[in-house]
Amino acid sequence: MWNSDNIAIRLAKMLGGFVVVAVLVMLWPTIVYSFPEKKDNPNGTALVRSCEDTGPVTRRGFGHNWSCVADIRDDKTGDTWTATVDMNFFTPAEVGKQKRLVWGYGGSRTSTNKEKRTYTRAEDGYSNGTVTLVLVVTTGLVGIPALWMFSKSVVWSFSQAEQRKFWEKIHGSPEERAAKKKKDQEFWDQMRRNREQRKQARQQRGG
Repeated sequence: MWNSDNIAIRLAKMLGGFVVVAVLVMLWPTIVYSFPEKKDNPNGTALVRSCEDTGPVTRRGFGHNWSCVADIRDDKTGDTWTATVDMNFFTPAEVGKQKRLVWGYGGSRTSTNKEKRTYTRAEDGYSNGTVTLVLVVTTGLVGIPALWMFSKSVVWSFSQAEQRKFWEKIHGSPEERAAKKKKDQEFWDQMRRNREQRKQARQQRGG
């Protein structure tokens, strides 16, 4: 049934594949933002006023995304301002409590606005090296399957004949694959014969 030229079935397969791609893509921020960066030079204190959960699906991925209002005080100048910070920087358990942090101006993983205040944890979190490692590993583990599923989904919208032509361009025709397999087998057979010949030659010299 699924290997059909029926346009409805082909489109259903394509859309189903795109849903899987969307889930994989959303897994990336879910994992990456579960490892917030930490810095050891706090320069401000936050007093958390309130928190709201904007989940279950946000730019942070799946799950809770606590967006909290906090009063921030700069250590050096004593200036204070109110900010709304999401990405689970604060949690409801911290409402009414003070929390040390690092703040500054500049871009971040979610913004390139250099005039925007950014906030980094000072009390809990992970080193820059750990965050970078998680970013790279997650990109590979999630990105490769997402790209593979995306390409499969697009191909599923083709007719059966078009799909066969497409995959033959990528992998070769059945005859070409059989010829390549035979050639590879001949290569490894020759390698084994060469090893046997060298082994026999060493035995003869040793005898």
